[in-house]
Amino acid sequence: MALVVGYFLAAGSVALLAAGFHTLGMARSEAVVLSAMLGFLIYLALLIWAFAEPRLWRIALLLIGGALVTQLAALFMAGF
Repeated sequence: MALVVGYFLAAGSVALLAAGFHTLGMARSEAVVLSAMLGFLIYLALLIWAFAEPRLWRIALLLIGGALVTQLAALFMAGF
């Protein structure tokens, strides 16, 4: 679960970061590259935390909830 849902959470975070950096005035290509690099760190941090956390409900709540929020926010920012 941590691998798949953590990926969706990291991907949503990358989309939000890219849109946010672009909104702040950064060139779109640079915003995407910077967000993708930060996405690797986000994914790594999520995986380390998920394997260190002893309570499954806390992992599931944060990962699934975070993935839903970031993906929906990214769709909203894209205008869907």
